[in-house]
Amino acid sequence: MSIRVLKQGILASVQSLPRNGYRHLGIGSGGAMDAFAMQVANFLVGNEEDATVIEMHFPAPEILFLEDALISLAGADFDACAGEEPLPAWKPCFITKGSVLKCGKPVWGSKLYLAVRGGWEAEQWLGSRSTHLKVAAAGFRGRTFQKEDVIGFANQPAVSGKQISGWNITVPGLPEIYPEENRIRCIRGPEWSLLSEISKEAFGKETFAISNQSDRMGYRLTGSPMNQDQPVEMVSSPVDAGTVQLLPDGNLIVLMADHQTTGGYPRVASVLQADMPALAQLNPGNRFCFTIVEPRQAEEALISSKQNLQAIKERCLRYYQKHNPH
Repeated sequence: MSIRVLKQGILASVQSLPRNGYRHLGIGSGGAMDAFAMQVANFLVGNEEDATVIEMHFPAPEILFLEDALISLAGADFDACAGEEPLPAWKPCFITKGSVLKCGKPVWGSKLYLAVRGGWEAEQWLGSRSTHLKVAAAGFRGRTFQKEDVIGFANQPAVSGKQISGWNITVPGLPEIYPEENRIRCIRGPEWSLLSEISKEAFGKETFAISNQSDRMGYRLTGSPMNQDQPVEMVSSPVDAGTVQLLPDGNLIVLMADHQTTGGYPRVASVLQADMPALAQLNPGNRFCFTIVEPRQAEEALISSKQNLQAIKERCLRYYQKHNPH
Protein backbone atom coordinates (compact mmCIF):
# COMPACT_ATOMS: atom_id res chain seq x y z
CA MET A 1 0.00 0.00 0.00
CA SER A 2 1.55 3.25 -1.09
CA ILE A 3 1.43 6.55 -2.93
CA ARG A 4 3.29 7.81 -6.01
CA VAL A 5 4.54 11.36 -6.40
CA LEU A 6 3.31 12.73 -9.74
CA LYS A 7 4.74 16.22 -9.20
CA GLN A 8 7.36 16.79 -6.55
CA GLY A 9 6.49 20.24 -5.24
CA ILE A 10 8.90 22.05 -2.91
CA LEU A 11 10.51 20.61 0.21
CA ALA A 12 8.01 17.80 0.82
CA SER A 13 9.55 15.38 3.32
CA VAL A 14 8.71 12.78 5.95
CA GLN A 15 8.77 14.26 9.45
CA SER A 16 7.89 13.30 12.99
CA LEU A 17 8.74 14.56 16.47
CA PRO A 18 12.22 15.97 17.21
CA ARG A 19 15.35 13.83 17.47
CA ASN A 20 16.46 14.26 21.06
CA GLY A 21 19.61 13.37 22.97
CA TYR A 22 22.31 14.15 20.41
CA ARG A 23 22.85 17.88 20.60
CA HIS A 24 26.05 17.36 22.60
CA LEU A 25 27.38 15.74 19.40
CA GLY A 26 26.33 18.69 17.25
CA ILE A 27 23.21 16.97 15.87
CA GLY A 28 20.13 19.14 16.02
CA SER A 29 16.66 17.95 16.96
CA GLY A 30 14.88 18.64 13.65
CA GLY A 31 11.37 17.28 13.25
CA ALA A 32 8.17 18.92 12.02
CA MET A 33 8.22 22.72 11.84
CA ASP A 34 4.67 22.88 13.26
CA ALA A 35 4.58 20.12 15.87
CA PHE A 36 1.00 20.99 16.89
CA ALA A 37 -0.44 20.46 13.40
CA MET A 38 1.67 17.33 12.92
CA GLN A 39 0.34 15.72 16.08
CA VAL A 40 -3.28 16.70 15.44
CA ALA A 41 -3.06 15.24 11.92
CA ASN A 42 -1.99 11.96 13.53
CA PHE A 43 -4.71 11.98 16.18
CA LEU A 44 -7.37 12.53 13.52
CA VAL A 45 -6.55 9.18 11.87
CA GLY A 46 -6.06 7.28 15.13
CA ASN A 47 -2.26 7.39 15.24
CA GLU A 48 0.03 8.14 18.13
CA GLU A 49 1.59 11.59 18.10
CA ASP A 50 4.99 10.34 16.89
CA ALA A 51 3.75 8.59 13.74
CA THR A 52 5.38 9.88 10.56
CA VAL A 53 3.64 12.53 8.47
CA ILE A 54 4.45 14.30 5.21
CA GLU A 55 5.33 17.97 5.64
CA MET A 56 4.41 19.94 2.53
CA HIS A 57 5.24 23.50 1.48
CA PHE A 58 3.60 25.34 -1.41
CA PRO A 59 3.63 24.37 -4.21
CA ALA A 60 2.81 21.01 -2.69
CA PRO A 61 3.41 17.67 -4.40
CA GLU A 62 0.73 16.03 -6.51
CA ILE A 63 0.13 12.56 -5.03
CA LEU A 64 -1.52 9.48 -6.52
CA PHE A 65 -2.98 7.03 -3.99
CA LEU A 66 -2.34 3.45 -5.09
CA GLU A 67 -4.67 2.08 -2.38
CA ASP A 68 -7.63 3.23 -0.32
CA ALA A 69 -6.50 5.24 2.69
CA LEU A 70 -7.72 7.08 5.74
CA ILE A 71 -5.91 10.41 5.79
CA SER A 72 -6.04 13.81 7.39
CA LEU A 73 -4.62 17.22 6.62
CA ALA A 74 -3.68 19.76 9.29
CA GLY A 75 -1.88 23.07 9.41
CA ALA A 76 -1.93 25.33 6.36
CA ASP A 77 -4.85 25.67 3.97
CA PHE A 78 -3.64 24.94 0.43
CA ASP A 79 -7.10 24.44 -1.08
CA ALA A 80 -6.53 20.68 -1.27
CA CYS A 81 -8.77 18.32 -3.20
CA ALA A 82 -8.96 14.73 -4.42
CA GLY A 83 -10.42 14.84 -7.89
CA GLU A 84 -13.37 17.20 -7.62
CA GLU A 85 -13.83 16.61 -3.90
CA PRO A 86 -12.38 19.22 -1.52
CA LEU A 87 -10.25 17.86 1.31
CA PRO A 88 -10.80 20.09 4.34
CA ALA A 89 -8.14 20.33 7.01
CA TRP A 90 -8.57 19.27 10.63
CA LYS A 91 -10.75 16.23 9.93
CA PRO A 92 -10.21 12.64 8.73
CA CYS A 93 -11.02 11.86 5.11
CA PHE A 94 -11.40 8.58 3.25
CA ILE A 95 -9.55 8.64 -0.06
CA THR A 96 -10.02 5.92 -2.65
CA LYS A 97 -7.50 4.05 -4.75
CA GLY A 98 -6.61 5.98 -7.90
CA SER A 99 -7.43 9.39 -6.39
CA VAL A 100 -4.96 12.22 -6.88
CA LEU A 101 -4.38 14.71 -4.09
CA LYS A 102 -3.72 18.19 -5.45
CA CYS A 103 -3.37 21.61 -3.86
CA GLY A 104 -4.82 24.61 -5.64
CA LYS A 105 -3.58 27.77 -3.98
CA PRO A 106 -2.18 28.91 -0.65
CA VAL A 107 -5.07 30.35 1.36
CA TRP A 108 -3.36 30.53 4.75
CA GLY A 109 -0.16 29.25 6.32
CA SER A 110 3.00 27.69 4.92
CA LYS A 111 3.23 24.08 6.21
CA LEU A 112 0.57 21.43 5.53
CA TYR A 113 0.78 18.00 7.16
CA LEU A 114 -0.54 14.82 5.57
CA ALA A 115 -1.11 11.90 7.92
CA VAL A 116 -2.23 8.39 6.98
CA ARG A 117 -3.62 5.82 9.39
CA GLY A 118 -0.65 3.77 10.59
CA GLY A 119 1.92 6.33 9.42
CA TRP A 120 4.33 6.38 6.48
CA GLU A 121 7.20 4.00 5.93
CA ALA A 122 10.43 5.73 6.91
CA GLU A 123 14.02 4.98 7.77
CA GLN A 124 15.17 5.62 11.31
CA TRP A 125 18.33 7.44 12.34
CA LEU A 126 19.37 8.08 15.94
CA GLY A 127 15.96 7.21 17.33
CA SER A 128 13.84 9.32 14.99
CA ARG A 129 12.25 8.93 11.57
CA SER A 130 12.27 12.68 10.89
CA THR A 131 14.21 13.50 7.74
CA HIS A 132 17.57 15.19 8.45
CA LEU A 133 18.22 16.94 5.16
CA LYS A 134 21.73 18.19 5.98
CA VAL A 135 23.14 14.68 6.51
CA ALA A 136 20.67 12.93 4.17
CA ALA A 137 19.45 10.56 6.86
CA ALA A 138 16.11 9.05 7.97
CA GLY A 139 12.67 9.71 6.53
CA PHE A 140 12.39 8.82 2.87
CA ARG A 141 15.97 8.25 1.68
CA GLY A 142 17.09 11.22 3.74
CA ARG A 143 15.74 13.72 1.22
CA THR A 144 12.72 15.58 -0.07
CA PHE A 145 10.30 13.93 -2.49
CA GLN A 146 11.00 13.73 -6.19
CA LYS A 147 8.78 12.88 -9.13
CA GLU A 148 7.96 9.15 -9.38
CA ASP A 149 8.94 8.40 -5.77
CA VAL A 150 6.78 5.67 -4.21
CA ILE A 151 6.24 6.02 -0.45
CA GLY A 152 4.65 3.16 1.40
CA PHE A 153 2.16 3.06 4.25
CA ALA A 154 3.83 1.78 7.40
CA ASN A 155 0.92 -0.21 8.80
CA GLN A 156 -2.56 0.71 7.68
CA PRO A 157 -5.55 -1.52 8.50
CA ALA A 158 -8.30 -1.67 5.90
CA VAL A 159 -10.89 1.08 6.29
CA SER A 160 -14.06 2.06 4.51
CA GLY A 161 -15.57 5.45 3.90
CA LYS A 162 -18.74 4.54 5.80
CA GLN A 163 -16.77 4.06 9.02
CA ILE A 164 -15.80 7.74 9.17
CA SER A 165 -18.77 9.20 7.32
CA GLY A 166 -19.89 12.48 8.85
CA TRP A 167 -17.34 12.44 11.65
CA ASN A 168 -15.50 15.61 12.55
CA ILE A 169 -14.04 17.34 15.56
CA THR A 170 -14.09 20.99 16.42
CA VAL A 171 -10.81 22.56 17.46
CA PRO A 172 -11.83 25.44 19.74
CA GLY A 173 -8.22 26.12 20.66
CA LEU A 174 -7.05 26.92 17.12
CA PRO A 175 -7.33 30.72 17.55
CA GLU A 176 -5.10 30.33 20.61
CA ILE A 177 -2.50 28.36 18.64
CA TYR A 178 -2.72 30.50 15.49
CA PRO A 179 -3.80 34.01 16.56
CA GLU A 180 -4.91 36.33 13.76
CA GLU A 181 -2.94 39.35 14.98
CA ASN A 182 0.47 37.76 14.30
CA ARG A 183 1.98 38.64 17.65
CA ILE A 184 4.73 36.24 18.68
CA ARG A 185 5.49 36.05 22.38
CA CYS A 186 9.02 35.63 23.67
CA ILE A 187 11.06 35.89 26.84
CA ARG A 188 14.28 37.85 27.22
CA GLY A 189 17.38 35.91 26.22
CA PRO A 190 20.72 35.51 28.02
CA GLU A 191 22.23 38.43 26.08
CA TRP A 192 19.20 40.74 26.21
CA SER A 193 21.22 43.20 28.31
CA LEU A 194 23.64 43.75 25.39
CA LEU A 195 20.95 45.60 23.44
CA SER A 196 20.91 49.37 23.63
CA GLU A 197 18.02 50.92 25.54
CA ILE A 198 16.59 52.25 22.29
CA SER A 199 16.70 48.76 20.73
CA LYS A 200 15.14 47.15 23.80
CA GLU A 201 12.22 49.55 23.53
CA ALA A 202 11.94 49.08 19.75
CA PHE A 203 12.04 45.27 20.01
CA GLY A 204 8.49 45.09 21.34
CA LYS A 205 7.12 47.86 19.09
CA GLU A 206 8.79 47.19 15.75
CA THR A 207 7.08 45.16 13.03
CA PHE A 208 9.34 42.52 11.50
CA ALA A 209 8.95 40.69 8.21
CA ILE A 210 10.07 37.16 7.29
CA SER A 211 12.72 37.55 4.59
CA ASN A 212 13.16 35.33 1.54
CA GLN A 213 16.42 34.10 3.12
CA SER A 214 14.47 31.80 5.43
CA ASP A 215 14.27 28.02 5.62
CA ARG A 216 13.88 25.14 8.07
CA MET A 217 17.07 26.24 9.85
CA GLY A 218 16.00 29.79 10.60
CA TYR A 219 13.77 32.74 9.72
CA ARG A 220 15.76 35.86 8.89
CA LEU A 221 13.86 39.00 9.77
CA THR A 222 13.88 42.45 8.23
CA GLY A 223 13.05 45.61 10.13
CA SER A 224 14.79 48.47 11.88
CA PRO A 225 18.30 47.29 12.86
CA MET A 226 18.85 46.42 16.51
CA ASN A 227 22.03 47.76 18.12
CA GLN A 228 24.27 46.81 21.01
CA ASP A 229 25.59 49.36 23.50
CA GLN A 230 29.06 48.04 22.78
CA PRO A 231 30.13 45.18 20.50
CA VAL A 232 31.02 42.06 22.50
CA GLU A 233 33.09 39.10 21.33
CA MET A 234 31.06 36.01 22.26
CA VAL A 235 31.97 32.39 22.78
CA SER A 236 29.62 29.96 20.96
CA SER A 237 26.76 29.03 23.26
CA PRO A 238 23.84 26.57 23.13
CA VAL A 239 20.80 27.55 21.07
CA ASP A 240 17.40 26.00 20.52
CA ALA A 241 14.37 26.29 18.25
CA GLY A 242 12.95 29.73 18.95
CA THR A 243 16.24 31.38 19.90
CA VAL A 244 16.33 34.94 18.53
CA GLN A 245 19.87 35.93 17.57
CA LEU A 246 21.21 39.38 16.77
CA LEU A 247 23.29 39.29 13.60
CA PRO A 248 26.29 41.57 12.96
CA ASP A 249 24.26 43.71 10.52
CA GLY A 250 21.68 44.47 13.23
CA ASN A 251 19.00 42.19 11.84
CA LEU A 252 17.49 39.26 13.74
CA ILE A 253 17.17 35.57 12.98
CA VAL A 254 14.82 33.14 14.72
CA LEU A 255 16.15 29.58 14.77
CA MET A 256 13.69 26.93 13.60
CA ALA A 257 13.45 23.12 13.55
CA ASP A 258 16.73 22.36 11.74
CA HIS A 259 18.77 24.86 13.75
CA GLN A 260 22.42 24.31 14.65
CA THR A 261 23.22 23.36 18.24
CA THR A 262 25.48 26.29 19.14
CA GLY A 263 25.89 29.85 17.92
CA GLY A 264 28.17 32.81 18.45
CA TYR A 265 25.64 35.62 18.03
CA PRO A 266 23.89 37.28 21.00
CA ARG A 267 20.73 35.44 22.06
CA VAL A 268 18.53 38.42 22.76
CA ALA A 269 15.23 36.55 23.12
CA SER A 270 13.53 33.17 22.86
CA VAL A 271 10.14 32.54 21.27
CA LEU A 272 7.68 30.69 23.48
CA GLN A 273 7.34 27.03 22.59
CA ALA A 274 3.57 27.58 22.59
CA ASP A 275 3.97 30.17 19.80
CA MET A 276 6.32 28.19 17.56
CA PRO A 277 3.42 26.68 15.53
CA ALA A 278 2.14 30.18 14.68
CA LEU A 279 5.64 31.34 13.74
CA ALA A 280 6.24 28.20 11.65
CA GLN A 281 3.12 28.95 9.59
CA LEU A 282 4.30 32.41 8.49
CA ASN A 283 5.45 32.89 4.91
CA PRO A 284 8.22 35.11 3.52
CA GLY A 285 6.83 38.63 3.44
CA ASN A 286 4.47 38.08 6.38
CA ARG A 287 4.86 40.64 9.15
CA PHE A 288 4.58 40.20 12.90
CA CYS A 289 5.47 41.81 16.22
CA PHE A 290 7.26 40.42 19.26
CA THR A 291 5.67 40.65 22.69
CA ILE A 292 7.96 40.25 25.69
CA VAL A 293 6.45 38.14 28.50
CA GLU A 294 7.78 36.81 31.77
CA PRO A 295 8.92 33.18 32.25
CA ARG A 296 5.83 32.39 34.34
CA GLN A 297 3.56 33.47 31.47
CA ALA A 298 5.61 31.33 29.10
CA GLU A 299 5.09 28.33 31.35
CA GLU A 300 1.35 28.96 31.59
CA ALA A 301 1.10 29.26 27.80
CA LEU A 302 2.95 25.96 27.32
CA ILE A 303 0.68 24.18 29.82
CA SER A 304 -2.40 25.56 28.05
CA SER A 305 -1.19 24.43 24.61
CA LYS A 306 -0.38 20.94 25.92
CA GLN A 307 -3.81 20.69 27.54
CA ASN A 308 -5.40 21.75 24.26
CA LEU A 309 -3.47 19.06 22.39
CA GLN A 310 -4.32 16.41 24.98
CA ALA A 311 -8.03 17.26 24.76
CA ILE A 312 -7.94 16.75 20.98
CA LYS A 313 -6.12 13.44 21.42
CA GLU A 314 -8.68 12.19 23.92
CA ARG A 315 -11.64 13.12 21.70
CA CYS A 316 -10.10 11.28 18.76
CA LEU A 317 -9.19 8.29 20.92
CA ARG A 318 -12.75 7.99 22.22
CA TYR A 319 -14.08 7.99 18.68
CA TYR A 320 -11.76 5.24 17.49
CA GLN A 321 -12.35 3.15 20.59
CA LYS A 322 -16.09 3.36 19.94
CA HIS A 323 -16.10 2.82 16.18
CA ASN A 324 -12.87 0.85 15.82
CA PRO A 325 -12.47 1.54 12.06
CA HIS A 326 -10.04 -1.21 11.03
